[in-house]
Amino acid sequence: MLKKLQRIFNIKKIFFLVFFIMSFQNLSLADDMKNFQIEGISIGDSALDHFTEAQLEDNEQGWHNYNYNEYSTSFVPGKGIYDWFLVSYKSNDYSFKIEALVAGLEKKNYNNKECNNKLDAVALNMSELLKNTKQKNKKIYELTADASRTYPYTGKSIVTSISFDFPDDGKIILSCYNMDKEANQNDSFRINVRSRLFVNYLKKKE
Repeated sequence: MLKKLQRIFNIKKIFFLVFFIMSFQNLSLADDMKNFQIEGISIGDSALDHFTEAQLEDNEQGWHNYNYNEYSTSFVPGKGIYDWFLVSYKSNDYSFKIEALVAGLEKKNYNNKECNNKLDAVALNMSELLKNTKQKNKKIYELTADASRTYPYTGKSIVTSISFDFPDDGKIILSCYNMDKEANQNDSFRINVRSRLFVNYLKKKE
């Protein structure tokens, strides 16, 4: 009974986090990425308005740039609904202007079918609100061994994602991460927001 209640709570939590984000957006401005907030954080904000400099510098990771010549990414704890954030900014920008933001909600043993159903439902609601964005088809891919230098991806971990392209070439990606047991990580639901500059940067690295 306790496990069943926990399962129901986790499902409601995922729906709540998305609707919580979207419900406070001005509908006439929702297609402007700078007005899309996650727990009060927007692309273009200074990360120092939300986190300390020590938090950012002491928790820099190597997801997007292993030598930190262009962009740095900090792994910092969530502030409310989310378990953690990945905050990306230019390495030489001392104002720590946010160019990309990932919010993650972790869950153990998240059934892949269940996650896909929730992903479709959330994407449908977002597409109705973000009228001027272009929704891409759902993508399913494996995390390869060289996807990160930090985490031991085995190639068996699966990501399912749906992305929305903004008129200013920014992007929002909704994702379910179904992690292989050998990776020793929880499954997660993620919202990934990227500025035009960051989108172009990642294209150069492909």
